[in-house]
Order: sequence, then structure tokens, then C-alpha cells
Amino acid sequence: MTLQKVITGGLAVTLAVATATATGAVAGGNGAARSGLSTQGGSGSNQCQPGSGDSTNGFVMLNAPGQPGNASKLIGEVSLKRGAPNTTYMVEVASNDGNNNCMPEGTLVTNGVGNGNAHIADPTLGGGSFYVVLTDANGEAFASGPVSVN
Repeated sequence: MTLQKVITGGLAVTLAVATATATGAVAGGNGAARSGLSTQGGSGSNQCQPGSGDSTNGFVMLNAPGQPGNASKLIGEVSLKRGAPNTTYMVEVASNDGNNNCMPEGTLVTNGVGNGNAHIADPTLGGGSFYVVLTDANGEAFASGPVSVN
């Protein structure tokens, strides 16, 4: 085997691994999924809508641990940036099934510059497609785009 064949073969393997890593491809497509949080202009009659997924105001990271296709729960982190200072938001999760039914999961409290974090742990939900909505006293304020987990 020539040195050129060894180098060429090594480069091909390296390129394949780098491509799989860059595109997020992993065996079975399992693992955490991320979406950006963006402002929403929901009204009293139009709540629990998914966002665009743009990360203008932070992000949401969701995961469904367990065997592929048999997730045991839904867990996640919400990181809000540039929200209203010193404000409490209701953190809600909705299944991306078209019904737009938000389920309360807890609260997120921002600091003096409008940044805050919250944790999601729901043993009643498993794998599927979900999005997160943050509501304040005026209604829907921020939402993530839908993400699919396990």
C-alpha cells in the first residue's frame, strides 16, 4: 500500500466523521434538540403558538432519555435573554400535534437585565415533537420552534 493511498483513505474517513458531527447525525438520531426563543405577539384568543425557532431571545434544549422509541420522560432547559427585567414567566410545553395545548411546567424569573433560566422535567411526556412557550401577565411573550426528541 502506498503512502498516498493511506493518506487519501485517512482523509476520507476524517471527512465522513466531520460531516456527520457537523450535521448532528448520530446513530438513530437520538439526543437533545435545540431551538431558539423568539418574541411572540399572542393575544388573549391566540395563545400557545409555536415560535419561529430564531434565537433572538435565548434558547430551549429538550431531551427524552430512555431507549430509542421508548422515552421515559421529557427534560429540558430554558434560557431566556433580554426578557422583561424582574419578571416571572410561566413555562409551558406543548406537543406539536396541531392542538396548541400548553401544559404548565414551572416558572422562570428574570434578573434585573431580563435574563433567567428554568428546568423542565415531566415524567408524563416522552418522545415526540414539542415546543416551549413563556407567558407573562399579558399572555404569550416568547416561544421556541418545535423540536423532535427520541
